[in-house]
Amino acid sequence: MDNHYFIGIKIPLPTARSLVEQRDSWDLSSHKRLPVAEDLHITLLFIGGDPHGEIGEVAKALGEVVHEPFTVKIKGTGYFGKKERPRVVYAATEENNSLNSLQQKIKDTLKGFQLSPDNKPFVPHITLANKWAGKEPWDEIPELDTERFEADEFSLFRIEPAKTPRYIAVQTCKLKDGV
Repeated sequence: MDNHYFIGIKIPLPTARSLVEQRDSWDLSSHKRLPVAEDLHITLLFIGGDPHGEIGEVAKALGEVVHEPFTVKIKGTGYFGKKERPRVVYAATEENNSLNSLQQKIKDTLKGFQLSPDNKPFVPHITLANKWAGKEPWDEIPELDTERFEADEFSLFRIEPAKTPRYIAVQTCKLKDGV
C-alpha cells in the first residue's frame, strides 16, 4: 500500500494522556480502535496518497506557512454517525478563529499541488474511538473534563497502520509569535 499523509496538530502528551484516561474510564468495548495518547491529534487536512511524488515539496511549502501560536480549548464530546451507534467518538474543541485560519492557510498552500486532499467541511476534533463494533446501542455520549493546550506547531504526518504509534511526523513546523 502507498503511504498516506495528513497535516495535523499533535496533542501535547499531558493533555493526550488525560483524554485517554478519561476515555478508558468509559469502557468503550463498543469500538474496535482506541488511539494511544501519542496518536491524538487534530487533523487540519487529510491528504491521502502522493501519486505524483510531491510530498517533499509539500513539506517545504508547509514550512513557509506563517501563523501565531494559539490556545485550543477542548470542551465536551461529539460523534460522527448515529448517536446510538457512533462510528467516531471525539473530543470537541471550542470554536477557534485561529485554528480555522491556520487550516485555511494550509489548504491554500496545497492548492498548487496535484494532491487530492479531503474537501469535507473542517470539523476540528480529536478522535478518541472509532470503528463501531458494539452490540448494544448507546444511550448517551460520555462527557470530558475541559482541557486547554497551546498549539505552537503543526506537522505533516505519514500514516503507518501496522505500527504504534501509527502517525509519524515527517516534518514539524513551528508557529511564531509576532507575525
